[in-house]
Amino acid sequence: MSIAPIAPNPDQPGTGAWESEGGSLKPDTPAALPEGIIAVTSVHYRVGQYSYARLEDALAEHRRHHT
Repeated sequence: MSIAPIAPNPDQPGTGAWESEGGSLKPDTPAALPEGIIAVTSVHYRVGQYSYARLEDALAEHRRHHT
């Protein structure tokens, strides 16, 4: 059994052979912020319909529902 190669589809742009190479595109540069403003990333933990900023709280909620 052999597999036939997939023909390029001109209606589907951006599906060149290079896409399977595992590379990535350079991310967009974020907009410059005014002096004194710092962007920070925060982690939130979801347990069911609730969201927690502290892992300890999320774990406690998880234990309440799975014990």
